[in-house]
Amino acid sequence: MNSHRKGTPSARFTTYIDFEERPIDVPEETNVDEEKIEPHLLPGEIMIARANNVLKFAPLKANRTGISGTLFVTNFKVSFVTSLPVETKERDMHSRSLQNRFLGVHDVCLSEVDMVNQFSEDSAKKKRLLYNTQMPPRLSGLQLVLKSLRVINFSFKFTPTGEDIRVAQALLHHAFPTSIDHLFLSCGYAPSSPGIPDFCRPADWEHELQRTRCPNWRVSKHNEFFNLCASLPTVLVVPRDLLDAQLEQAAQHFQGTRPPVWCWGTPAGAALVRMAQISPSITDKQQENRMMGLVHRCHPMRLQPKIFDLDQILPSLKEIQISYIKLRELHTPDDPTQFWEQDRHYFSRLESSRWLSHVSKCLEVAQNAATAILHQNSSVILQDASGCDLSAVISSLVQLLLDPHVRTIRGFHCLIQKEWVALGHPFTKRLGHTRNQVEEQSPVWLLFLDCVYQVSLQHHTALEFTSEYLVALWHAAHCSLHSSFMFNSVSAKYSASDVLQRENPQQPIYLRPVWSWWAENKSIIENEQNGSDEEPLDCKTSAREAFLNVHYIQKLFKSLAISGAVRRISDPLSSAYHTWQHIDCLMGETRQLPYDPATPIVPLQLDGSLRLDTSLSNLRPWLNCFCAWLSEPAMLTLNDSESLLKDSSPASHHWSHIHEMYNTMKDLLSQNLTNGAAQ
Repeated sequence: MNSHRKGTPSARFTTYIDFEERPIDVPEETNVDEEKIEPHLLPGEIMIARANNVLKFAPLKANRTGISGTLFVTNFKVSFVTSLPVETKERDMHSRSLQNRFLGVHDVCLSEVDMVNQFSEDSAKKKRLLYNTQMPPRLSGLQLVLKSLRVINFSFKFTPTGEDIRVAQALLHHAFPTSIDHLFLSCGYAPSSPGIPDFCRPADWEHELQRTRCPNWRVSKHNEFFNLCASLPTVLVVPRDLLDAQLEQAAQHFQGTRPPVWCWGTPAGAALVRMAQISPSITDKQQENRMMGLVHRCHPMRLQPKIFDLDQILPSLKEIQISYIKLRELHTPDDPTQFWEQDRHYFSRLESSRWLSHVSKCLEVAQNAATAILHQNSSVILQDASGCDLSAVISSLVQLLLDPHVRTIRGFHCLIQKEWVALGHPFTKRLGHTRNQVEEQSPVWLLFLDCVYQVSLQHHTALEFTSEYLVALWHAAHCSLHSSFMFNSVSAKYSASDVLQRENPQQPIYLRPVWSWWAENKSIIENEQNGSDEEPLDCKTSAREAFLNVHYIQKLFKSLAISGAVRRISDPLSSAYHTWQHIDCLMGETRQLPYDPATPIVPLQLDGSLRLDTSLSNLRPWLNCFCAWLSEPAMLTLNDSESLLKDSSPASHHWSHIHEMYNTMKDLLSQNLTNGAAQ
């Protein structure tokens, strides 16, 4: 089970120590053979460097509390392995870490590392280490600042000379690659099908057109070989009256050759369209006007579309990045003194970062766009510089506010795959997966997830998924084991796959979509690391209760609590039947996350009930994402760990009640079926 423990001896250990009394954790009776301590490796993962007798310090303990072990750098992760025995609470934390962060408690994916600093236990000074700078002869310690807003400190006080430098050099080289195909992207383990459309096939877009019943649009295959646009998928939805030759001609006038493309619409004809700005070198706006006119004519009532120039009304990518840096500084204090100083001025510092101001503005624009579609039946054109950044944020939020299917976990998966992955949000550049083009970094993805979190706070029964699920998606964006959020486009993914296959002709290359994680019964890391099929805990139940909103399910049950509901459940044409099928998909033990793809999806029925208060005073900082370092596993006192586990666990009494209702309903339906057969 535990990827961070090896060879636990029978001798007694002290896990939490004070370095004044005991400078390092060692067996009290038996010495541990450091050479026998090894990290668990996935197929294709190789160890690059190791350092023995490393101390991992607890956050905010002034580098006086921690545990000892061996630090490894592989081509996939930084792994800290200790021989100390496992505490029960730490075992629970490890399980939650695998579920939410995709790695064990003491493992960090290399693509998650944001900065590497040199630090000393005796000094508050830090020095950033870069991949191209000369190393000092000796390192006292390393501080890893992670993109997930965590800080980890390692001390080399007792490490043999030379091992500290080798680990640091390996870390700097492999955590900041020059190209995306240098990351560990394939573990040679084929993913199970998650049942989520990739929106790279005509059938996927045809199905979306049929589901929304939006008229006068068609699927074009003109980008089949990415000859039209490298950042768009191989198939596009364009105005019905637009010929492919005209589409190609028009595309040349837009930045990145990204012409207007349909992404969602309503049965009444209001379409949601995304497009890039006209290229700066183009002075003639005739093609832009022509494309606007085609969108206009697609509407059955010929209503004029509303254009949202997001570059004018939303913060720039640079402003978002600056806010994120301030947000990171606020939530990653180095020591208790800095923590308490920031805590006293937390809200003023948060306000000065302007992060919540950006969240507020995005929600306001999305609500205005949703209002135009819902109440004015207007098509909405979202335009930003590249057509793949803030337009993805607003388009996704509009659909969340209007489309009940998107509020389910499966529908949300489909939304992200369509709007962010298929339509080419440049994750590589924006999240800094490579060391090139640092100036283009901007966490637009985090901004979107925070917006969704704010929606969940104001409408706590509306979304099928929890904020913990959103945090897991943020972590997934920095785990190269899953390919969904690693590339700038579908084309870039195909190119990287080709490179990897040429370099490894004897080994099949599997780029795993993140959705496969929830589609599998067991964690692939858990099984591959243990080499065992045993599952020590019910991962499906654990993931279900962590990622599913119990209040959403309670609302589904409440809709059945009316006279005659049980009788109508057996009628496939009744709403009660479909509600029960939905509940059964969510609760059934034989179901797999993200639930049965064979479950029919009902046609779009607009729901504008999610009205938002977008004022700053009504927004809340996303603490279980920004302050995740507070629950750094195995690093806290036992009392701290117990308190954090209690505070962060799902409402167990709610789940107990839900399971009781589900089992009661199943028994009742079974009895009715038996009685009906007997009669």
